[in-house]
Amino acid sequence: MKSNRILKQIYDLSPYNLKVLFTSLYGLKKRYNSYGKYYFHQVQFLEETQYWNQEKLTAYQNERLCAFLKDINTKVPFYINNPQYSALSKESPDIHDFPILSKKIVKQNLKEFYNQAQNKVFWGRTSGTTGSPMVFPVTKQSIQRDYAFLNMAFKTSGLSLDKPKKIATIAGHSVAWQGRTRPPFWSFDIFNNHLYFSSYHISEFNFKSYIKKLEEFDPLLITGYPSSIYLLALAYKRHGTKKLCLKGIYTSSETLLDFQRQTIETIFQVKVFNYYGTSEMSCKIIECEKGELHLKPEYNYVEILNSENQYCKPGEYGRIISTHFNNIAFPLIRYDVGDNVAISKNQNPKCGRSGLIIDSIDGRKEDSIITPEGHIVGRLSILLRDSVNVIEAQIEQSSIEEVVIRIIRGSSYSKKDEVKILKSARTRLGNSIRISFDYVDEIPRASNGKFRFIVSRIDPVLFMTMTNS
Repeated sequence: MKSNRILKQIYDLSPYNLKVLFTSLYGLKKRYNSYGKYYFHQVQFLEETQYWNQEKLTAYQNERLCAFLKDINTKVPFYINNPQYSALSKESPDIHDFPILSKKIVKQNLKEFYNQAQNKVFWGRTSGTTGSPMVFPVTKQSIQRDYAFLNMAFKTSGLSLDKPKKIATIAGHSVAWQGRTRPPFWSFDIFNNHLYFSSYHISEFNFKSYIKKLEEFDPLLITGYPSSIYLLALAYKRHGTKKLCLKGIYTSSETLLDFQRQTIETIFQVKVFNYYGTSEMSCKIIECEKGELHLKPEYNYVEILNSENQYCKPGEYGRIISTHFNNIAFPLIRYDVGDNVAISKNQNPKCGRSGLIIDSIDGRKEDSIITPEGHIVGRLSILLRDSVNVIEAQIEQSSIEEVVIRIIRGSSYSKKDEVKILKSARTRLGNSIRISFDYVDEIPRASNGKFRFIVSRIDPVLFMTMTNS
């Protein structure tokens, strides 16, 4: 953790060319781990399975699930020591024999879910959308399988990830120090031909520089948070001077709102594809060229349950429950992802592909924080990325001048944690906004039972309109 912070400080203080070198070396390492032999095997496998009929898919999924449950029987401390999982010792355990796991239970017993038989692992972490980030082991095979599904998504626009492509991403990458007031607000990965924009600096003051760089790069794809791409689209409408050669735009990590999709597609004159996944590797939902969202059953065993834990039918709305046979190093059984979906009434796919058709994905909808300088900053869950002593947190903004960080403290929480969170918040929100802490025993949920990490009383679209008048 400390070494990562030191590297980040070195990066922030480096000249632009050195930042490009750091970004490129990181990209080279990532490509080496993500696009190996198993990746190509999975790409070939998915080319076939995406058109399997439901009977064949169900048989494959049940086979994977059964093998998974037998394999983890004596390897995961939480299941070994918990009587509720005694059914794992059966010859053919039934998935319904097991309780539903909440994020809170997993985080409180995090290391108990690590597969003791897996030694060679990488480390993943959640973004902490609920204010509860987790650090967990990931196998190299699961990483490569994950990228095979991403490749499947990108192929809907006619592009493959097998070789580097010109891709521009505007998401949560801290590629520029938050206090910067002039370009560059981006960095470049030479090995992957990938341009990373900062989502923390896109504002009225910097729109022109973003678009100048975007047109200079002229990407084939734009990927990132829908809220950031939406602002990029507004900037392009105002300052764009040429038509980009885009094949598609891919949004993820936040709920793609209807008005965002319409605005982005109208301005960039290209289709927006919605891609859903989780840091825990729980579930994949991919939008096809016909505009339908397909829940991919090859990825993990996923149940869509209503409030009474009954299976949802077409036309109904429920929450995602996932059993993780994709990542054997961190095997979760019936894990409540925390997101909800609406199942389409029509289950006859126009494209002929398999998988349950989803009408909409909910659960990633976040407001943004607006700084006094006019910066619109979203996905601030990264503030708590390394805060293992925080059980839950929420950020509230009622005025442009101030935000409140509401925290439920773990038993080991100390002043050092507050200092670290405050420093991270200053990095992304700047020094002019007031930041206070409110320590509580409970953070209320919304009327639908959902948790909102950012609660904003300010409409960013209305704010932008006011600043232009």
